[in-house]
Amino acid sequence: MSIEIKDVTYIYDQGTPSESTALSHVNLTIQKGEFVGIIGHTGSGKSTLIQHLNGLIRPTGGQVICDGEDIFAAPTGVKKKKELRALQAAKMKRVRQKVGLVFQYPEHQLFEMTVAGDIAFGPKNLGLGEEEIERRVDQAMAMVGLSDEYKEKSPFELSGGQKRRVAIAGVLAMQPEYLILDEPTAGLDPRGRDEILTQVQQLQKQQGITVILVSHSMEDVAKYVDRIIAMGEGRVQLDGTPREVFAHAERLKAIGLDIPQVTQLGNLLAEQGFSVPETILSLDEMQEKLLHILKG
Repeated sequence: MSIEIKDVTYIYDQGTPSESTALSHVNLTIQKGEFVGIIGHTGSGKSTLIQHLNGLIRPTGGQVICDGEDIFAAPTGVKKKKELRALQAAKMKRVRQKVGLVFQYPEHQLFEMTVAGDIAFGPKNLGLGEEEIERRVDQAMAMVGLSDEYKEKSPFELSGGQKRRVAIAGVLAMQPEYLILDEPTAGLDPRGRDEILTQVQQLQKQQGITVILVSHSMEDVAKYVDRIIAMGEGRVQLDGTPREVFAHAERLKAIGLDIPQVTQLGNLLAEQGFSVPETILSLDEMQEKLLHILKG
């Protein structure tokens, strides 16, 4: 089971003087259970790409296939327009239940009077019974580390990090199989950022949810994800493990990206003649290497 992007191109304002190509012949497969990071400078195409994954944007060309189903393909054998629209709407509803998308600054979309009410909004729209809705709210709150004492609080009285958790819980209550997070730590302090991403990492490992994390922070993707997709000029420039991708410092620099600071330090050590056998990604790895150098 997977999401496949097959030769996807997307052109904004096609046929007008302001026409611009955001994605150009992109091919990707994201497997169930992966924790994927998508990086790229502003205008690289990463935000446009993720909006294709749950049908918010229709590609100008190419296919988006979710678990074997082309999400934009018109049903065959249907002649009546009303029936066709109903079938397409039902398919898109299935896709968006399966692929949950949390936008940047999702707390701006909170609107209910209580935390529980906000998290329950999606399940209610699915037509679920009260008992099932309550179960999903409790489960989603537990997943993001919110205790029961928050249920009747107003979401507008919470801290930035807590609001972010409520917004993520609202998507999780829909029980998606794929969770897309667009800059989920934007505007948070370092502690809040680490708390959110650690919770997401635990969720991915314990629940087996596929997580797709869009981030500007090279340190964050190096620490948390298993695979990095580097976007540039509307194309996939690099695709591999963090160690593989951050080994290409010059290529990343050419598309406006950097490497983690600890990786830069490791590269400087290597340039000075010290033995650094692989791309260093964490402070723990750097500490171990420095101790080895000092002992040597």
